Amino acid sequence: MRRWMLLALCGGILWLCLPRDAIACRCAGALSPRAAYQRAPVVVRAEVRSVTGDINKAGVTATLRVSQAWKKRVSREVTVFTNTTCAFVFRPGTEYLLYLYETPAEGYYTARCLGNLPITAANQSLAWLDRYGALAAVE
Repeated sequence: MRRWMLLALCGGILWLCLPRDAIACRCAGALSPRAAYQRAPVVVRAEVRSVTGDINKAGVTATLRVSQAWKKRVSREVTVFTNTTCAFVFRPGTEYLLYLYETPAEGYYTARCLGNLPITAANQSLAWLDRYGALAAVE
């Protein structure tokens, strides 16, 4: 009996020491519309036309049709890259309010914890943008 208890205790300790999978993305909290706007160099309202790649591997690239932009002029059609454990999940045919960042290599990128929202949940953010945001041209 004692031997089994000792074996169970050793097994439990070994189990605790085994490496775990990486913890998935955890956002510190929802960004206010103001904070999300101040951080991002480009803000767009856009519909996802297509998504290519694998979010679990090298990431995905979404092609977007932009209907409104704030802060910086953008093309009518842009591509946005996302990867890492905090990758933003794009759904084709869905319209979003997106906070975009620029990189020399991929162009625009975004992630889950940057304030992005489906348009159906973005009423407060859109109202804030209408009041305080600097509209930009969509070409």
